[in-house]
Amino acid sequence: MTGTLTELILAMLAFLAIHIIPSSFLRERMIGRIGMGGYMAFFNILSIVVFVWLIFAYSATSTGERYWDPGNAGRYIGIVLMLISSIFFVSSYTSPNPTVIGGARLLEKESAYRGINAITRHPLMWAITLWSIVHLINNGDSSGLVFFGGLGLLALCGTFLIDAKKGRQLGEGWNVYKARTSNIPFLALIEGRAKLSLKPLWWRILLGLVLFFVLFHFHAFIFGGSPAPY
Repeated sequence: MTGTLTELILAMLAFLAIHIIPSSFLRERMIGRIGMGGYMAFFNILSIVVFVWLIFAYSATSTGERYWDPGNAGRYIGIVLMLISSIFFVSSYTSPNPTVIGGARLLEKESAYRGINAITRHPLMWAITLWSIVHLINNGDSSGLVFFGGLGLLALCGTFLIDAKKGRQLGEGWNVYKARTSNIPFLALIEGRAKLSLKPLWWRILLGLVLFFVLFHFHAFIFGGSPAPY
């Protein structure tokens, strides 16, 4: 089975399954038995092991039948979306956000409503979603559909699962935060529910651009394919 599309599908299903745990009744049941520390250790180790399996399964699987080839159009679209994805990615790890573990205390702080959070309250999930869309567009084969499609689906569904979980955990405080922000990028700004300030964002945008250009330049060396238009 090694190196087959079947193994890749099984690895993806396993990865999707374990990430349903944090949003299901199993989470509280496991925490009740092994504690929060034990649960986090178990979940993180299991996630890493299955993700490594997923990476190896994708690397070993032949591309299979190619369903589309967007040519340079896909590459130009990819450049634009990956610029945004890189900024979202950097911002997600450098900005205060109530959706992270222990982030409930941030709900009362105005910083939780500024910067990247004014654009989307789920910057990491949307960074992964945009990344997956780019690679789906430019990898129209069966293995790419399973790998990039699965990760993108997980990230996109994750935004709604996180919202539901935080709603249960944080109650009215989360409802206030949700009303002033949006899941879908830029929606709260368009609707006038949020205000964009570049002061907390400008250096994150610069770091995102640096990340993009580093990945763009070394993509062929690291991953074996150039994203540059030909």
